[in-house]
Amino acid sequence: MFSRSVTRHKCIGHVRAARLSRPLAIALALGLALGARPVAAQEGGAVAGVVIDAATLRPLDNVQVAVEGTALAALTDGAGRFRIAAVQGTQITLQLRRLGYRPGTESVRVGQTTLRLSLVSAPAMLNEVVISGTAEPVEKRALGNSVTKIRAADVQQVAPSPGVSGLINGRAPGVVVIAGSGAVGSGPRMRIRGAGSLSLSDQPLVYVDGIRIASDVSSGPTSQAFGSGIISRLNDINPDDIENIEIVKGPSAATLYGTEANNGVILITTKRGKAGRTVFTATARNGTNWFNNAQERIGWNYSRNPITGNIDRWNPVDEQHKIGQELFKNGMSQNYSLGANGGTDVVRFNFTGGYANEKGIEPTNNLWRYTGNANLSVMARPNLDINMSVGLNQQHIDVPQEAGSGMWFAAFYGATPYTANDSLRRGFLTAPPEAYWSATQLGQGASRSLASLAVNHHLGSWFSQRLTVGTDLTQETNTSFTERMTPYEALFFTSLVTQQGSKSSTRRELNVISADYAGTFKTQLTSGIRANTSLGAQFFRRNTYSLTAGGQNFPVSGLSTVNATGGTPSAGESYVANSTLGFYGQEQFSFGDRFFLTAALRVDNNSAFGTNFSWIKYPKIQGSWVINEESWFSKIGFLKPINELKLRAAYGETGQQPATNSALRTFSPTSTADGSGVSPNSIGNADLRPERAKEFEFGFDGSAFGNRVSTEFSVYRRDTKDAILSQSVAPSSGFAGSRFTNIAEIRSQGVEFQLRGNVIDRNNFNLEMTLNASHNNNEVRSIGAEPGTPLDQQFIGTGAIRHQVGYPVGSFWELKVLSAEFDPANPGKTKNAICADGNGGSTPCLNAAGQAIAPRVYMGRGDSPNEGSFSSTATFYKRVRLYALIDYKNGNIQFDNDYRIRCQIYYRCIANLEPLNADPKLIAQYNTSNILRTTFYSDAGYAKLREVSASYVFPGKYAQLLKATAATMTLSARNLKTWTKWSSVDPESFWTVEQFARTAQAQVPPLQQVLLSMNITF
Repeated sequence: MFSRSVTRHKCIGHVRAARLSRPLAIALALGLALGARPVAAQEGGAVAGVVIDAATLRPLDNVQVAVEGTALAALTDGAGRFRIAAVQGTQITLQLRRLGYRPGTESVRVGQTTLRLSLVSAPAMLNEVVISGTAEPVEKRALGNSVTKIRAADVQQVAPSPGVSGLINGRAPGVVVIAGSGAVGSGPRMRIRGAGSLSLSDQPLVYVDGIRIASDVSSGPTSQAFGSGIISRLNDINPDDIENIEIVKGPSAATLYGTEANNGVILITTKRGKAGRTVFTATARNGTNWFNNAQERIGWNYSRNPITGNIDRWNPVDEQHKIGQELFKNGMSQNYSLGANGGTDVVRFNFTGGYANEKGIEPTNNLWRYTGNANLSVMARPNLDINMSVGLNQQHIDVPQEAGSGMWFAAFYGATPYTANDSLRRGFLTAPPEAYWSATQLGQGASRSLASLAVNHHLGSWFSQRLTVGTDLTQETNTSFTERMTPYEALFFTSLVTQQGSKSSTRRELNVISADYAGTFKTQLTSGIRANTSLGAQFFRRNTYSLTAGGQNFPVSGLSTVNATGGTPSAGESYVANSTLGFYGQEQFSFGDRFFLTAALRVDNNSAFGTNFSWIKYPKIQGSWVINEESWFSKIGFLKPINELKLRAAYGETGQQPATNSALRTFSPTSTADGSGVSPNSIGNADLRPERAKEFEFGFDGSAFGNRVSTEFSVYRRDTKDAILSQSVAPSSGFAGSRFTNIAEIRSQGVEFQLRGNVIDRNNFNLEMTLNASHNNNEVRSIGAEPGTPLDQQFIGTGAIRHQVGYPVGSFWELKVLSAEFDPANPGKTKNAICADGNGGSTPCLNAAGQAIAPRVYMGRGDSPNEGSFSSTATFYKRVRLYALIDYKNGNIQFDNDYRIRCQIYYRCIANLEPLNADPKLIAQYNTSNILRTTFYSDAGYAKLREVSASYVFPGKYAQLLKATAATMTLSARNLKTWTKWSSVDPESFWTVEQFARTAQAQVPPLQQVLLSMNITF
């Protein structure tokens, strides 16, 4: 109204100005200006700016920014921005509030529109909502079990990770990430609260936006010995698409996940749209990967010169350097993503797209990947909302030959060349690197799509229901291709089949279908007692189809298809399906919103159960008590610093279904005189039932000193009964081999601890620290041995890895050499090797024929019982951030097969050449091929500087040069330093196929990486 009035007066004044004198016109203009002042003062000024996380510098949405003492307030948008108009006065106090953060206040001048405010996280706040293990999202105060929540989007801002496993490692007590291979595109195994099975998968279930997905490990083309791949389906997901990760470790898994949850559950939530203006983001990361100190970590091999008698040493990195062809090169790393986030109160959206290109340290290791993710949320009605999510992935990974094959095997065990053939190989054991790199290609192409639809509906305040359906479809092609060799390449491979080339191609399709319904009735029984009754049903189905074709002997070079091979192509086809149907009911009581009691029962059936077994029941009961809200709590003096304290306890049962088809009686096709027939294959077990785990958990969550310090502590014990083992079949049955049966028992118990502290919180400086630690003991309790069987005979396993009663699952057992002496009659040889007898005494290791006669004794466990991390984040002037994370594992050993092959097979160690200068106990082992191996076990504990970064947020005026609202630059690095007693390349390297104990042999170690990232918001 005022602006229109001013405009009209200006027009009138302009018309009359020609008729008035200049003094009069000036007086009139001043009068109009003075007349406007009281109105402008009445309207007031404005304040505006951005709210960020004090530690991560990430903009925070949904922060309530209010002017103290007034009704003026605003919510920050998806870019963390806010604006409050019509503010009176010259100096005001802003109050900031957001769930999960400590309330903040800041005094500002009216008229400031470039404010940069910060909030400090308060991670132990019990009002935070989680989705883990409950029929509907609930506040943490109501849970009787621990739930670890990782703010993945914050992690990516601070220390960008190339895969999901990097977001989890070191941030969730009790969750162990086991690397295996460090090659680009590889994925680790994960284990939650120790081993829970002797023969079934040890991997947790994974959900994305409410639907179950495939998370296979050790897949892809065979790139390691014993038929193992190194690719994990979990790392298909772009970490930049993820908002949060929740990890279910304990009894709460019983209700929603039942017969497949014995190994825990990982729940991933992708980014959602936020109401407000559309926020565009662009991220670019560029850097390099390298093998740090490769020469010394691989080590030197020794040999005696047959002419001079001198001892020469040889190293593959040094050898290549001499000829100007570095064995390992820095590999480029590129990652780009674009995103759009916004919407209204009715429709919200988030779209992201990404491209990654990673190169390893050798030419046969590369990755490219395109990803896209779309989330759409629609508030169709006030009581009905619909969430749709679609994720797409297209990628190709070339993997190197390692762990017993290819260039890595040839490099680790070569020696100084003394003959013409040795010189042609330049000392490499079987062939020089370029021969392997040019001859063989191993790769996987994959296309993956995830789609989910979640419908949430409520009737008033008394009933709510949700339905989530979705599918995960992965199509992969695994190829192993050796082209017909050139004459140069053929010099190093004596097999005619190898020289003429071969190809194997496997098309595999994984499809996981999910359907999940839950309804909850909410009843206010009295003024202080509330009851929630939930009923639900779930259906899951996984289909795996594979088609394989292979052939050998290409007649000429340049051919690459199976049909072009000269021999008869081979083919194979398989289809495997597994389904689970489950129903559950849950009752939760709330007493004064302080004490919560929950009881639930789930029943499941799975297609892998034996025909004589159908439904299985899994109960759960848990309670929590928010004790600090009791009236008497604050009256106790020493408790006054405590802001929040929740005591909790839980009991639950979960399971693990048998391997698909293991319960079935099967037959194999065979040729007969009449054409074809069948022969007995597997006898099956109609009584086969799932493994069943019973777990107790006790603990507390709390915060103190104004929510500056928070802690979580848990003690648990899990007993797995009916564990499945393979048992020999009587020949009289007509079937050979063995069958699976439920006979074993395992116990896993431990403690988990997390401490977070906002050590310093000043206007221009903030320091946060986090400590995670856990300890786990697992033990084989029974293997179903016949009554009266001596304890030392109750074990499964014929080699070094055993499941023995009274000891950790999959522990190492060997002949333990105590002493030996040199044989004067045979210089350099030993005699009278003495081993431990397993009862505290000693006994001869070998008989006169050189055969082992001493018993195997316990050497140690392959899995680390202790793991943890320490991280620190320092923020200066709300613009500069320094961050570091160190994680550790200890208490375990590993078998160093590199050491054994060097010294016991190829005699490349210095002690092989100068035995009299070495310990005779060592020489006794070197001279017994693969019999005595005590010395090849080594402490595999380590501490690793896993992540470091430095970030700078540009002032707004510089961001505006890019037409942006904000810009952040981050320099980050991974795996920079390792502290360890481990004897070989890296304690995290081993055959990925191994589920329990670890064997290291010529693997790619975890690579060092440096990235420069730029994140821009528009």
